[in-house]
Amino acid sequence: MAESKITVIRPQDGYQMAFLSTSADIAIGGGAAGVGKTYSLLLEPLRHKNVDGFVSVIFRRTSPQIRNEGGLWDTSMSLYNLVGAKPRESSLEWVFSEKNKLKFSHLEYEKNIFDWQGSQVPFIGFDELTHF
Repeated sequence: MAESKITVIRPQDGYQMAFLSTSADIAIGGGAAGVGKTYSLLLEPLRHKNVDGFVSVIFRRTSPQIRNEGGLWDTSMSLYNLVGAKPRESSLEWVFSEKNKLKFSHLEYEKNIFDWQGSQVPFIGFDELTHF
């Protein structure tokens, strides 16, 4: 009988655990480089990956910041593939199910906020909020 491999995805103790266990509707996390702020932001949508209609968006200031080496897209590849999500690199989306997805997008210009007007998005995240 072959051994099955189980991969556990969970926040690290400390910053990530505290950030992801808050009961607040709005959480703003900060800290030194390397504490896991971006990774925490990417973990949050996984809590809702089986909820039909749960759509998430994570913003960066510009699209190149999403695609840069070691950026959001690269980091998400190492995480969301583990749960069977399907990447759509051309649209910067991860599809968890027919009715559940995560999109990465930019808000480079003030006028870009109107691109999202009227959208029903239960989870909105900002990576590097101080850049906005």
